[in-house]
Amino acid sequence: MRASRVMKPLVCILLVTALQASAGEPVHVLVANDDGIDSPGLEAIATMIAADPAYRVTVVAPARQQSVSGHGLITRSEVKVLEHATVAGCTAWSVDATPATVARIALTALLAEDPPDLVVSGINSGENDGLSAWSSGTVAVAREGAYAGIPSLAVSLQLDWSDPQPDFAGAARWAKPVIDAVRDNGLPPGVYLNVNVPIDTTAARGFRVARMGLDLSEEARYVLERADFDGTRWYSSRWRPPKETTPGGDSHALVGGWVTIVPLGLDQTAENAFPLLQQLELPAPVAVVPTP
Repeated sequence: MRASRVMKPLVCILLVTALQASAGEPVHVLVANDDGIDSPGLEAIATMIAADPAYRVTVVAPARQQSVSGHGLITRSEVKVLEHATVAGCTAWSVDATPATVARIALTALLAEDPPDLVVSGINSGENDGLSAWSSGTVAVAREGAYAGIPSLAVSLQLDWSDPQPDFAGAARWAKPVIDAVRDNGLPPGVYLNVNVPIDTTAARGFRVARMGLDLSEEARYVLERADFDGTRWYSSRWRPPKETTPGGDSHALVGGWVTIVPLGLDQTAENAFPLLQQLELPAPVAVVPTP
């Protein structure tokens, strides 16, 4: 009962026309991710959606692990695409590319004649809350879906990295009502959802619509590991989550045990900068006379 009660705010942001599948036909869902086509999170969400006869699932996912790929697109080389063994009984394709590239190939080529009504990305191994959404390949898939005008959402599971068996099935159960809500209500143009499920899925307190957390990581840098005799230097990444989280942000709610839902948008315009920029006096450049 608690879950249904806190779910109500979600309906307030789903204002645009619901998906219009033909009468009696299931809603076609593209399921993708950034962890790769053999990841357990992908299978868990595909299994959950495909078990509902209201849906029809096609899986198109990276051939290998592509985490933290951001929205990188492969444009200067050919991309290898192979038909893959079924995932959760669903037609599946393996694409040797970044997540955003995978989504674009799926939407503009593989499924061009049978376009999906909905894009679901995940379930990611590890949370993609706060500023990490910028570098997340999982979120990039949902962004590509929104770019194509398709209601889209990304789903991630917060992890205890020492746990060898994360509860992806539990995370999929929490994701399903959000997927159903998007199916029934649609999303505003240019908006996609970033959903994060807490580690203990059995103790989750319900759904919480939140802002994107802007808390800075405790550590986010590269460190020098070694230097070779020829001057080559080798660096590796270091990252730790924020020590403190701000109320109202998704990171704070996730730590508090809520399944967080953040509406993100394609429009990245910082409107609060307009007053400053509009008062600047910017002189036109002086014309340069070419030297004879």
